[in-house]
Parts: sequence; C-alpha cells; structure tokens
Amino acid sequence: DSASDIFCGNENSPNFLFHNQGDGMYQDVAASVGLDDPYQHGRGVALADFNRDGRVDIVYGNWNGPPRLYLQSGAPGRIRFRDIATPKFSMPSPVRTVIAADFDNDQELEVFFNNIAYRGSSANRLLIRREHSDPIVEELNPGDALEPEGRGTGGAVTDFDGDGMLDLILSHGESMAQPISVFKGTQGTGNNWLRVIPRTRFGAFARGAKVVLFTRRSGAHLRIIDGGSGYLCEMEPVAHFGLGHDEASSLEVTWPDGRVMARAVASSETNSVLEVPYPLDTEEPLMPAPLECGQGFSQHENGRCVGSWACRQGCHVAQCGVQLPAQHVAWKWGQQHGSGGGQWCHREGGECCAGAQVAFFGGYPSAGSWPGPPRHALLPLVIGLCLCLYAL
Repeated sequence: DSASDIFCGNENSPNFLFHNQGDGMYQDVAASVGLDDPYQHGRGVALADFNRDGRVDIVYGNWNGPPRLYLQSGAPGRIRFRDIATPKFSMPSPVRTVIAADFDNDQELEVFFNNIAYRGSSANRLLIRREHSDPIVEELNPGDALEPEGRGTGGAVTDFDGDGMLDLILSHGESMAQPISVFKGTQGTGNNWLRVIPRTRFGAFARGAKVVLFTRRSGAHLRIIDGGSGYLCEMEPVAHFGLGHDEASSLEVTWPDGRVMARAVASSETNSVLEVPYPLDTEEPLMPAPLECGQGFSQHENGRCVGSWACRQGCHVAQCGVQLPAQHVAWKWGQQHGSGGGQWCHREGGECCAGAQVAFFGGYPSAGSWPGPPRHALLPLVIGLCLCLYAL
C-alpha cells in the first residue's frame, strides 16, 4: 500500500510491528499477527522471501534463545506469521548478526548467524531452507567462516572484487582491537547473477526500495534494499540475485514513496550491475529491449509481467513446465555439498504448480491484508535494532 510499516526486534521485551494506518498514526499489531515473541531477547533481523510466494518473511536471532524463521501467511483479511524453524535451526546461540543472502548464486537463500563468545565458544552457523525436502532446514559447513572461537561482533556482505559472488565481512572483539575477516565463497562460481542498484531522485541509494526480478524459467525473485541486519552494521544497498543457469527477463522496482518502474533485462545484461534511476514524470519507461516475461507469465496491459498458479495434485516436475536442476549444490566456504532436490515444484498445500503467482508490487495475488480495518497488505518491515523504514 506504499506506506512504511515498522518492525522492531526488541531486547528483553515483546517485538513491535507498527502498522501504518495512512493518517500519520501507527498501530502495534505484532501480537495479532504472531510476531511479538514476548519472552525472548531479539538481536539481528533480516528480511527475505524464503518460499518465493512474493511476501516478505522475517528471520531473526534471539540472544541465547531460539532463532525464528517467520513466513508470512494467512487468507485475505487475516495475515499471520508462522515460525517454521526446525529444532536444528532454532538452536540457541549468542547471535549478533543475521544475514540472508544467496552466496552461491543458485537462486536459494542461505542464512548466516554470526555469534560472539559468551561464557564459552560459539561458532558461526550457516543454514538453508529447502522447500520440499526432509529435513526442511539443513545446516551447511561454512568452512573458514565457522570461526569456532566465536568472537564476531557484526557482519555484512558485499561483492568486493566485482566477480558477482557475495563476500562475507566479519568484525571481532569489544574490549580490544581485533582484525576484520573477509571470506570469499568457493561454490557457484559458474552460476549467473544480476545486481540491481535503485537510486533516489537525488541520486542516493534507495534504501527501502523493493526489487522483483522476473526470470525466463524460475519465475519471480524478491529483494529488499535494507539498511542492515545486525549489531552496529549496515548491508550494501544492492539487490543481489543469484540466477543459477537461468536468465532474467525483466525487473520492477518500487520506491518507498510508491513510485514503480518496470524495464526489460536483455540477455547481454546477465552477470552485470544495473543502476536504476528514479523515474521522473517526464521520462519514458526504461526499456532497452522488448519486455519478455518468464515462463508461466504474460505481459499485462500496464506493461508488467503477471502470472497465476496452474496447480494440479501430485505431478512431477516434467508436468509443471518448469525446468529445475536435478542436483542442488549448496554454498560453503570450504566443502561442496550436494543433495538430490528440485524434482518437484509444489506449493505448500501439495499442489504442483507451473510458473509463479505474481502480480503487482503492492503484493502478489496471494497476499492477504491486515487483521481488522483498515485492511492493507503487509509487505514492508524493518531491520530490528537498526529501526529502518520501508515503503513498499
């Protein structure tokens, strides 16, 4: 609804989710949507779409308490968040920073927990959520970034050397100076990628913007340009998309003030960085190539790629019309990990679906709305302790 809502992960008190009512007033709805977590001690928070349904989900850590992985769900009018963290994922640790990123550019998001030693060592952790596998959450080997002594005080990701692979930066120590560590991923170097940098009307980085990238085979991918996801640290203002062996066809950017711009992505722009200027009223839409929507999508009369689920019960990927890899390789700093995955393309309800459910950036068609009047779609949230605003 193009109005900024505010999520606060609080220390030693319930979380807040302030819903922007559009009249300058905010209402805390954290308890009613299942996000209050009243008995925990919030730390780093990251925003991402973990199940590719077009809704913003939340992952955050609790100091020496269970990390949470909240997926946004609920029917229209009754949006809720449900914690799907498995016992392995929710193992308590003295977490400082939470990072959600596609480190190996395989289209799947990994979650990195940066821990600090507290009453003993506490190594960092790297996990991935797999949509249709058992177990649904798998812990990966982060290689050198394990840091068994657990001295980390903050972390961030960026592409230091411009090779399209995200690098991890960790800071250490509070009582004395300690070195900063930089870790480079070793998996997925042959995968495609695209980095998108939206700008404001004044040329600054567009914090709070939302970027959706449409691909030729795998549907839509959502990223938030946020301000940070942990203790005294800030993320790069870039929407980083790992594409695997797919290619982008178009993208759409929504700025915090509600302005929206769509543009095509040419094949020649794969593995590059795209700067997206703020659209002025006098400008024509930036279309360097004819708009091509991904498989299962069509071009709406307003120029955007839209699609709908075509679902059947219990069908194989060959019937879905979506080409998925038979082998999924998860990112690690040191050791390659493979698992048989990608054989089915289901929704959570068990249906087999071709394409993806995508419409306008106010929310995908499956998006619900706030419980009780006023009924708006829940999309924008903020990084916990950093208190940043998002207008989607």
